[in-house]
Amino acid sequence: MASVSVLFAINYIISKLGMHVFNPLTFAYLRVLAAAIILNTVLRERNATPLETGDGWRLFGFSILGVVINQTLFLAGLALTTAHAAAILITTIPIFALAAAIALGRERPTAMKVGGIALSAAGAIVLIGGEGLSGTTKSLLGDLMIVGNSLAYALYLVFSKPAMARLSARRVIARMFAIASIVMLPIAAWPMAHEPWRAIPPSAWWSLAFVVAGPTIAAYLMNAWALKYAESSVVAAYTYLQPVFAVILAAIFLQEQIRPIALLAGAMIVAGVYVSGRRSAGGPPAGPPPARRQVA
Repeated sequence: MASVSVLFAINYIISKLGMHVFNPLTFAYLRVLAAAIILNTVLRERNATPLETGDGWRLFGFSILGVVINQTLFLAGLALTTAHAAAILITTIPIFALAAAIALGRERPTAMKVGGIALSAAGAIVLIGGEGLSGTTKSLLGDLMIVGNSLAYALYLVFSKPAMARLSARRVIARMFAIASIVMLPIAAWPMAHEPWRAIPPSAWWSLAFVVAGPTIAAYLMNAWALKYAESSVVAAYTYLQPVFAVILAAIFLQEQIRPIALLAGAMIVAGVYVSGRRSAGGPPAGPPPARRQVA
């Protein structure tokens, strides 16, 4: 999971550079399409566990949440806001996952969990509000897209853990990207038709290739594999390693100015994640019940 966090942190920088050339929707679709082709041909798994009744619809839902909405909102939002703001807002994923578990009755609400959710939510509002007051409308919209991306990914984490434990992670991820490559085509068709393909330099293609190989295929497979051996709260908690790496890389490679309000917001969000995940006195570890805690 630490390796996944590093790959995702690098993804902010490389994707940001790639979208200086590519339209964000074109970049998102090419990323998903390339991953779908590789996962379903080169890395195709044979003799996998047969799908059960209803698995097809479950995989479709996972694809919509974990790939279509996730990738579209993430890359579109990243193109509009700063890499460090996006990385900080991504740390709301564990909080959204916990809130979803509570809403679904799989987790008992406690004062610490509710307090942690409230603290993280306040941190996100501080960051988004800072963009609205001292930033630009474009960056504010980008931040809201990143929050939507985080919510979609958290729901994917919550709902997919049973399937990941029962089916092969590689097979699930391959099916998800195959479905997404079809669903996203109408969304990306217009920007792709107007993309200046001949003007795209080799460096932009290399950035796309890295994003496909590292933060997409390798990170998704490692993340899904980890779900079989770790609780979803543990997997989700590793997301707050991302802003640490991303803030450093954004300052070095993108020359982004890290404002104090962003650091304050990040501290509030991470503190909220920590508080909501602490054990109650004499009680079990915080987080959705082990048999039901789903993630991806």
